[in-house]
Amino acid sequence: MNMIQNKLRNIYLLLFFLVAWNGHLFAEREISNVMTARNVFTRDTVKKDSSVIIQGQVFDEANTSLPGVTIKIKGTQAGTVSDADGKFKLTLPGGKYTLIFTYVGYKNREISSTDTRALRKVVLQEDVQSIDEVVVTGYQTIDRKLFTGAASVVRADQLESDGANDIARMLQGKAAGVAIQNVSGTFGAAPKLKIRGSSSIFGEMRPLWVIDGVVLEDVVEVSADELSSGDATTLISSAVAGLNGDDIETFQILKDASATALYGARAMNGVIVITTKKGKVGQMKLNYSGEFSVRQVPSYREYNIMNSQQQMGVYLDLESKGWLSYVGIRNGANGGVYRKMYDALSDYYDESGFEVENTREGRAKFLQKYEKLNTNWFKALFRPSIQQSHSVSMTTGLEKARFYASLSYFGDPGWSPTDDVKRFTANINTTIDLAKWISINILTNGSMRLQKAPGTLSRSVDAQAGTISRAFDINPFSYALNTSRVLRPRDDNGNPEYYVMNYAPFSILNELDNNQIDIELLDTRFQAEVELKPWRPLNVKLMGSVRYVKSSREHQIHENSNMAESYRADYNTMVREYNGNLYRDPDNITGVPVSVLPKGGFYTRSDNSLLNYYFRGMAGYNDLLNDFHNVSVLVGMELKSTKRTASENYGYGMQYDRGNVPFVDYRILKKAIEQGLSYFDYKNMTDRFVALFATAGYSFNERYTLNGTVRYDGSNKLGKSKTSRWLPTWNVSGAWHLKSEWFLRHTEWLSRWTFRATYGLTANMGPATNAAVVYRNAIQYRPVDYRENGIYIEELENSDITWEKQYELNIGMDLGIFNNRFSLTVDWYKRSGFDLIGLMRSAGIGGKSFKFANYADMTSHGFEFTLNTKNINTRVFKWETNMTFSYNKNKITNLYSNPRVIDLLPVEGYPKENYPVRGLYSIPFVGLNSEGMPVLMNENGVATVGEVNFEEVNKTDYLIYEGPVDPKMIGGFDNTFNFKNFKVGIFFTYQFGSKLRLYPSFSARYSDLLGMGREFADRWMLPGDEEITNIPAIPTVRDNQNYPYLERAYNAYNYSNVRVAKGDFIRLKDIYVTYNVPSNIVKKIKLNNLSVRAAISNVALLLSDKKLKGQDPEFVRSGGVALPVPRQYTFTLKFGF
Repeated sequence: MNMIQNKLRNIYLLLFFLVAWNGHLFAEREISNVMTARNVFTRDTVKKDSSVIIQGQVFDEANTSLPGVTIKIKGTQAGTVSDADGKFKLTLPGGKYTLIFTYVGYKNREISSTDTRALRKVVLQEDVQSIDEVVVTGYQTIDRKLFTGAASVVRADQLESDGANDIARMLQGKAAGVAIQNVSGTFGAAPKLKIRGSSSIFGEMRPLWVIDGVVLEDVVEVSADELSSGDATTLISSAVAGLNGDDIETFQILKDASATALYGARAMNGVIVITTKKGKVGQMKLNYSGEFSVRQVPSYREYNIMNSQQQMGVYLDLESKGWLSYVGIRNGANGGVYRKMYDALSDYYDESGFEVENTREGRAKFLQKYEKLNTNWFKALFRPSIQQSHSVSMTTGLEKARFYASLSYFGDPGWSPTDDVKRFTANINTTIDLAKWISINILTNGSMRLQKAPGTLSRSVDAQAGTISRAFDINPFSYALNTSRVLRPRDDNGNPEYYVMNYAPFSILNELDNNQIDIELLDTRFQAEVELKPWRPLNVKLMGSVRYVKSSREHQIHENSNMAESYRADYNTMVREYNGNLYRDPDNITGVPVSVLPKGGFYTRSDNSLLNYYFRGMAGYNDLLNDFHNVSVLVGMELKSTKRTASENYGYGMQYDRGNVPFVDYRILKKAIEQGLSYFDYKNMTDRFVALFATAGYSFNERYTLNGTVRYDGSNKLGKSKTSRWLPTWNVSGAWHLKSEWFLRHTEWLSRWTFRATYGLTANMGPATNAAVVYRNAIQYRPVDYRENGIYIEELENSDITWEKQYELNIGMDLGIFNNRFSLTVDWYKRSGFDLIGLMRSAGIGGKSFKFANYADMTSHGFEFTLNTKNINTRVFKWETNMTFSYNKNKITNLYSNPRVIDLLPVEGYPKENYPVRGLYSIPFVGLNSEGMPVLMNENGVATVGEVNFEEVNKTDYLIYEGPVDPKMIGGFDNTFNFKNFKVGIFFTYQFGSKLRLYPSFSARYSDLLGMGREFADRWMLPGDEEITNIPAIPTVRDNQNYPYLERAYNAYNYSNVRVAKGDFIRLKDIYVTYNVPSNIVKKIKLNNLSVRAAISNVALLLSDKKLKGQDPEFVRSGGVALPVPRQYTFTLKFGF
């Protein structure tokens, strides 16, 4: 044992000696470099009268002085650094030398020591290719060499919009770790956006948007799951829908705890920092950008829909099984071509008799007319309209004042008849230098949006039957996919052809004209910043902003719409009995259902507003000591107050055709009250936030960097106690720049090699919105003609609710070789979330079955890289490739909530312990029985036709876990080719590792309105087919009587494991060609620049699961206001003068 200890001691001594000797060599070399830098001219400066003093000042193109610019004598290590005002001074011996000026983000410049005029005012040009060498966090701008976190920089010129209506969509595949799913392409609807996966279970998962240093608050809080709902609220869910893309300079995506540290307890989901353009010194320049886009009308070739002949064959099968009988169709809620036929059989004309003879031949002749229609509903409901975007910007500046202004217009006449958008934006950015040590930046911008969308109601869940549906849905895309091609939009006279839906006449063309939502949104912001530099290393900044947003949504349902007519449909006894939109007075038990909407339609107005105040004060110190020690300290505080209001008013009996005069039957209000509905609603909430923060950094000779940040946050949305409401967050990080080491410093082929490490605590508020109990007033109805005021509990007390927290470890590497022709950034991270807020079942106090509490935990880890290669880089031809890849996996380690079976089945997924944050689960499909009915496993392990309890909460382990709904792997692959004045780009995006639910097409009851997928051709038809197919039979009317739970069986089949597909895809996202007109031609027409661009977006889905049969893996067919992102052709014209 002693021998082993002695050997270990000798090894330790040897290692210590080697480290000490290595450090001695490092120190000798650094001292040698210092001595060389300071004494290189010692021999030549003995004669002082021969020395020359060179002095001047360094500016950027905006005439802003640049501190910290390195000025070196070419071929030596001698030189100096410009001071806080950009001034420099050098004493050189007599002779001629070349001075090299270098500064991060700017092109190097060489000036002869004898060119005194150029040295007096040195202007450095911004190097666009070097913007990624600077990280803008929103609080400070940091040299990449001093930055120790994980961040991606995307320049505006890398994100040409090409008709994109939301700047968030432009980031898809461009930055590693950023997952974007286009769950809806409708203007104003935010995409599903996450950075490094999910960090909360029920809370907000989207990152913070920061515009010019200020967090952009959401007008309404829409969860990631609700973004795919298609509800009208999603149209105002995008915080950045009012931004003009041409005003953006750069995107900075901050990912880990170090990069987001200064945002403290709000940055657990990451931060996206947008820096907008500012004015520059020089003559006034005007720039124009115009985009003209045409969207391609969808085609049935891309989708799995039966043609009219195939569909008519299915209708004949339905007729033989009793579903399309005369009595059933004439008195049923829905009717298509058979309803038309039966009406024609009943209509008698004096001159010609019955319109259709009630014979087999007469019926066949009538149906044959529709059988051959093969209606293209896409052409009937969509159009290749031209979407336009125009932007004009101006920049100018004097020595002490710079000015930038822009105006833009976005106009979309609509891909479908009810889609119409007009957006106007204005932006002014002014910087004024009051003195050398004080400057003011004033920024004001605003946007106004006018938009139309198809009228929609919110989705509803029937937990007993196992269905998720939307009443009176008129989404044109859903209608085109779900409606029979046997039907036609117009009759023989060119008028809209009506069928029956919800017991009332229905024409989709009429509905789109008479059921729509009008949206008005105004967004204004004023921001001011004062920067003080009283002393060279010291910097003081004071910033304040005010933002006001007001939106209104008017849902106008006219009197001749299907919904209004359905409330009046009482044309026979059977209809009166089964039409749930009629009113049966509970005070009159012998009374028959009656219409309580005798005239007019509906008018619903929803208003949302946001008033946000923000103030921040910071003081920073940054200095280079003894040429080697870079020390930086930043301390500050911030205050935020956000008030949100939401109101909703429901109007009945609005007579749009009679001057908007309401005709109200009091009983419709009585019906609403009895159903627990209110005819108006108002809510307001104020979110107050305060924080103190400090960060310090140290770097030794640009080799070793160490940073630390602490922050103390408090919010009124959390518990009353100090430990609940206030939270300290912290972070420590470091970087080692191997390229700056003595043994690699002169390795010419190595441009950059850095290792980074970060560990810290971040946090988030989660979904909790109250600390105290929330009471609401209500009208209580009593059966004996009596009403009274009442109070109900909306939210239980949450006095101990506190922040969701997360520890994060990040290890990264940055590598660049051959002058960064090959550059690679790699990051690995691990996250441990705790005190996450989850739903817990309560004792039912106050009528609340669930309550939020901090008890859940989760872990996640991932790997990501960005690879950039300049494959060919000649004067005439350039080829550059950029590839991003991200892998993320998460797991909930502690969650006691007991979800129902129906909660675990939808396409959005649901959280469950020991599984991902959003997992997809399925009911086990056993097979088909001898009659073609679907047999599924229930919660008791019994194979059954329909006896599945969708409300079961204790026995859910029998469900099959399919996989996460969020992809594990995402990325993009971009190639750009430059040949003379041409630039060609091809961009791919991809994702792997997710599962999705196929559209719920199967039902125990069918009507002749529905369009069906081609898989119905493979359905069970005869005994024995259960051995060769898993597509269930179309049940007969008698089957519905024999199997009491048959509707539940078919709904369970829609949620079974055979109705699941992979969400993997490879998409050819963009192809574009840009031509920059040569400068000699441009000058002849008195312009500064001129370029044209042609692009195709959303080109093709190259790889996807065959089971999808045309369904887009990103788009959820939820109806409502949701539309997919179409293939789009864009022409762009840009010029300046």
